Amino acid sequence: MSSKNTLSLVLNSVELNPQVIALVEKLRNENELDFQEYKLLLEGTYSLLNSKDEDSYNLGLYSICHVCEFLPNDNFLLQILNDCIVSSRIFLYKEMLPILEGVKESFLDLYIKSFYTLETGTILTKDQKKILSLFNEHKKIIISAPTSFGKSRIIEEIIINNDYHNIAIILPTIALLSETYLRFNVNSHIKENYNLINSLGLADTIAKNNRNIFILTPEKMDMLLDEKPELKIDFFVMDEIYKIQDDVDRKSVFSNCLYRLSKMDNHFYLIGPYFNDFSPNFRKETESYFKKFSSEIVQKDTYSLYKMEKGEEYVIRNKTLKKKVNHKLNLRDIIKSVDGQTIVYNYRKDYVESLSKDIIAILNKPDEDETSSDLIEYISESISAEWSLVKALKKGVAFHHGSVPRYIQTEIIDSFNSKEIDIIVCTTTITEGVNTSAKNVILYSNALGKKDNLLTGFEVKNIKGRAGRFRVHFIGRVFYFHEVNENDRDIILIDYYDKEELSPEDVIQIDKEDLKDKNLETRERLEDLLAKNKVPLSLLKQNKYIPIHKQIGLINFLRANPIHLVLAYFEGTHPDKDQLSEIFNLSREHLFNERDYNDKGFRYWELSRLLKYYVYHTPSIKQLINEQTNSEYIDSKIRSAFKLITHYFEFAFPRYFRAFENLYNFVYREYHDKPDGGISLKYLITLLEFGFVKENEIALKEAGLPNDIIRKVSNKFSDCNSLEEVKLKYLYNPNIISNLSEFEQKIFRRYI
Repeated sequence: MSSKNTLSLVLNSVELNPQVIALVEKLRNENELDFQEYKLLLEGTYSLLNSKDEDSYNLGLYSICHVCEFLPNDNFLLQILNDCIVSSRIFLYKEMLPILEGVKESFLDLYIKSFYTLETGTILTKDQKKILSLFNEHKKIIISAPTSFGKSRIIEEIIINNDYHNIAIILPTIALLSETYLRFNVNSHIKENYNLINSLGLADTIAKNNRNIFILTPEKMDMLLDEKPELKIDFFVMDEIYKIQDDVDRKSVFSNCLYRLSKMDNHFYLIGPYFNDFSPNFRKETESYFKKFSSEIVQKDTYSLYKMEKGEEYVIRNKTLKKKVNHKLNLRDIIKSVDGQTIVYNYRKDYVESLSKDIIAILNKPDEDETSSDLIEYISESISAEWSLVKALKKGVAFHHGSVPRYIQTEIIDSFNSKEIDIIVCTTTITEGVNTSAKNVILYSNALGKKDNLLTGFEVKNIKGRAGRFRVHFIGRVFYFHEVNENDRDIILIDYYDKEELSPEDVIQIDKEDLKDKNLETRERLEDLLAKNKVPLSLLKQNKYIPIHKQIGLINFLRANPIHLVLAYFEGTHPDKDQLSEIFNLSREHLFNERDYNDKGFRYWELSRLLKYYVYHTPSIKQLINEQTNSEYIDSKIRSAFKLITHYFEFAFPRYFRAFENLYNFVYREYHDKPDGGISLKYLITLLEFGFVKENEIALKEAGLPNDIIRKVSNKFSDCNSLEEVKLKYLYNPNIISNLSEFEQKIFRRYI
């Protein structure tokens, strides 16, 4: 059998205990050992788990997980296994094994377990206990630990065991927001003591409650701090903290959010996987403590097919397979051989959809065995029955990427975790902190976004980490079809603290007293330049993340060409079509970033047409899909429509138009020598950002409801001006949404 499938961790640890390695490898391949072999393996494992060396401890966990996966049928051996679990200090392993219920626990075992059991009843692992102790000692900590480690479990314990008034939980994705909100909402210790705020529509409830938990993206948190500068956060968490360096499009807002929160001199808990160090400058500035943990409580069996020769054998449980040259044939063999659910990674949205069709063909599920569900019916009616996602779901398969609407992404994950779906094909949308019940992960590609942009070792390990879920699996399986590396990131750096020469846009967001050397020189040079051009710094500062040279370019253009002040001018709530065209054209020419300006998927005339169609006709999603002219294929039309909504209408256009309004009005007032006057794009921006302009509809959209459900219940909540009022009205009269289908009511209850 191939030795190329063994975990790199284990290979690096052979000198620690070669006998344990050899016996685990035999157990993996043959699924059983004889009595003496089990005994030797467990005795060696017990010794490893009592070592203070982290590699030895992790090797001990690797062994325990494999023994738990292939249990011996002998009471004496089960007693030794129980002793190993106690030594590992991961007591929840035992709860996963009903067969150990009959094994006697000594007084010492119970005493040790009680040491790791909190007053809330939460049982911590050895390393989780260390993290909680580190927080209690330092109050400002940064933790690097593998996926499925249980980093986020510590958040609730920190909150419960401290007396904070305002807490911020900053998460990068809507999926993580929803998951965290729902988890907090069922935790009575938190729910009874804190007001949970997961949208700006609930911000009005802050004044009524002196104990709040804000569960927001960094963008929303940044907006909240702009709207309520007096707000003091006592404790904050930032999950997936690596995005502060990796996410090119969002790292400035991550940095700005972290900077503003940490300036409040509060406690914090920054977490993420697989990095060896964190900005020394930030740690020095905030007097915070960094610690890396490496233990994997869900171990991984890795199958590196790219290292194997054609015809080379490898074993999955007790099935022997042979490596083939064709990737789709290998995919077929693996899917038909594994037990448990599977995530398949590919690097492009259209490739993800295409691969899901290949998997359906591999499964060859008869039409009479097709699945029917409320989700399938809902998508068919509200989007399209011809969408390949509908066809995939009927076969127990789904795809998941950034152009799938967020509420459908959530339903797909729920259906997967409830085992209604067996296989998900995805981009990185699932691999960034979303918990699933997948036992198997197949990296069908080693690229990210583009074929020549290879996954880093950090990104590979993050995807790999989705294989196996603690309290469900002991072992996750990972299959590599292409060459990858699994190196951890050396260090996470933060532009605001570590970059010698910041961009002008970042420089103006930082308090001047915090700048030094070249960055201070840049700030002073900017202030001189702006003074000469008679442009206030505060004007540019409020247009966050729009390049300063572009803002000044638009100001100078309008000053030199005042006819455009006339062409874009309107009175009332919204512009007519000609005025909107003028505003769009000026914004595109002067404010758009390079990616949006050169987007081949949406030529500027097509964007202009679709913008006006959306604003003046308020189409349904079906109508908007039909308006996509860049392809005749329904899947491409749907991808295009959802990109248009999520990227342009809800995100990019509001940002550009806010900046345009500020800059236009500055020049308009300067030209007319008036302290006020100009145009208001509030109606337009609100309509684009939310799809609605009424207060109750905006509140429902902010909560996460899809537009078609909002339209069906809008009149029921027409007298509500906030999400809090919507919730109260529904609480007192649940039948108010009886016009919705059962599935739509389920979605309503989830978000409201």
